[in-house]
Amino acid sequence: MKTLLMQLLAAVVALSMVGCTTIQPLTANGSQLASTLKAGDQVEIVTTRGQELKFKVENVDATGVQGGGQRVAYNDIQSISRKQTDTKRTMWVVLGVVAAGALAAAAGGGGGGGSGY
Repeated sequence: MKTLLMQLLAAVVALSMVGCTTIQPLTANGSQLASTLKAGDQVEIVTTRGQELKFKVENVDATGVQGGGQRVAYNDIQSISRKQTDTKRTMWVVLGVVAAGALAAAAGGGGGGGSGY
């Protein structure tokens, strides 16, 4: 029973972390992107040709952004969004889930005592 509860708790925590990720649209202006983006950012880009790209930024310079083995010039970006994790919200969700799991474990933790005979 405890193993099942721990597995359920781990699954809920993992799902709650995914749920606290937001997509922040950015202005497709080269000078603003050069100062806004940084290495490690997760981005979703739609190019002027309609190609949809998702990658982790490795390098940002004056002419474009690079990551995932691809380079996209600022002029070729139709729209761009950055994935962000809301750490405060994630922390509160995780703490709530852990507290609920602890309460459930305490409430149902009587064990399977035998008669001893």
